Amino acid sequence: MRHRKNIFRTGAILAMSTALVTTACKVGPNYEKPQVLQADLWTPPVEGPITTAEPNLLEWWKRFHDPVLDQLIVQAQESNATIEKSLANVRVSLAVLGVSESQFWPTIETALQYSRNKTNISLLAAQGVQTSPYDLWIGGAAMASWEIDVWGRVARMVEGAKATLDASVEDLRGVLISIRSQVGTTYMNVRTLQLQLSILRSSVKNYKTTLDLVKDKFKAGTNTLLDVNQAQTDLDVVAASIPTIEGDLDAAIFSLAQLCGTTSGPMTLLLGQPAPLPQMNEEIGIGIPAELLRRRPDVRSSERLVAAAVANIGAQEALNLPIFSLSGNFYLAANQFSGLGDSSNASYGFGPSISWLVFQGGYVNSMIAQSKGQAQVALAGYRDTVLGAMRDVETSISLLVHAKRSEALYATAEKSALETYNLANLQYKAGRTNLDTLIRVQNELLDTQKKLADSQGSVAQNIVSLYRALGGGWEDGAVNRAAERSAAMKEPS
Repeated sequence: MRHRKNIFRTGAILAMSTALVTTACKVGPNYEKPQVLQADLWTPPVEGPITTAEPNLLEWWKRFHDPVLDQLIVQAQESNATIEKSLANVRVSLAVLGVSESQFWPTIETALQYSRNKTNISLLAAQGVQTSPYDLWIGGAAMASWEIDVWGRVARMVEGAKATLDASVEDLRGVLISIRSQVGTTYMNVRTLQLQLSILRSSVKNYKTTLDLVKDKFKAGTNTLLDVNQAQTDLDVVAASIPTIEGDLDAAIFSLAQLCGTTSGPMTLLLGQPAPLPQMNEEIGIGIPAELLRRRPDVRSSERLVAAAVANIGAQEALNLPIFSLSGNFYLAANQFSGLGDSSNASYGFGPSISWLVFQGGYVNSMIAQSKGQAQVALAGYRDTVLGAMRDVETSISLLVHAKRSEALYATAEKSALETYNLANLQYKAGRTNLDTLIRVQNELLDTQKKLADSQGSVAQNIVSLYRALGGGWEDGAVNRAAERSAAMKEPS
């Protein structure tokens, strides 16, 4: 009967504890997504390849129809160290969430202990107490003090950990976008530099032809040594600019190697041969500003950090309230191992407790104030991130629109400069114009061709930048594949 009463009392305590847990309230403010200032329309003019249609951002790089670019993007996704670092941060956040959720449950420890004991106390021996050596076996389980989450402190911690995990996932998406964008812009830079080298080498041939023509005229006595020196100087100046471009090209290839997680050797073999600068002739939809908030990973991550900071306020406020907890133990003690199976050797203790931090020198209130300040910092950061995202898109729109205008104007100018050079060259050969005019026209042609190449490269790079600014290129499939690949890697020892 007494055993039944004990079981009933224990069950009542457990039922009361369960009721406290299930009816627990969460102190502190409940999170509401903050409202931020945003425009209804984009400020820069939307023209040329840009439209306000719904953006199609998935695998945007394939619209350049360049197999090498496609290969580099895939290689970067599989081998980039920054992506691996972001994946590791996601795993850390997931582990932190598990630590927080574990506090919902009691910690129960089981153990088996043996000791050989001897008491040698003369007073006890005189009283007839057995003092010869004896064995002691103890086995059982103990539950450390388990906090019942009456005020939602643990729930707020879990809420904050979940928001932090969400933020780390968004950061991973942001890294994927950033790496793809860096690969794209660096690749466009490589092809632009190769185009510039091709222009310079072709110009060197033209300058050499002019020098040979000047030398022939000098031998014929129709010009002076000054003309020869001037033509030679112009040739040398153009030739001297080639090593600088070659150095820039090497640096760009080396940067691509790092982005793709490889060394410079294989990347140089892949990109060493010049290839045309990729062009995208499709329209680019940019949507409306409001869509940016649901698409940009940095905005989404920043919003999740605000949620985590708000949840932490409640976790700190709960420390000002009483703490309800349960603790207990159950064990068997016997002088022989076989005695651990005898219920008469059982011993247990179980019960609830309440504690209240009545004086702590302002520590908790200071922690609450700190949490509120951190929430304000996170909110300000979120608003700044939103405005920064708007700025990125509008800047990319403006740069792309103006780069397209420049490209069209330089293409027209290059055609005129080429016609002018051909005409001046014919006239110089016929003796109807002087060397100064020919060289000036030749320099203008080279300058126009270089600027046209720069504008074409700028168009390609600004297209990549616009896709990055729009939050393009992340998809759950790529994130999941990256996570699976990372999980398959050997764990550090």
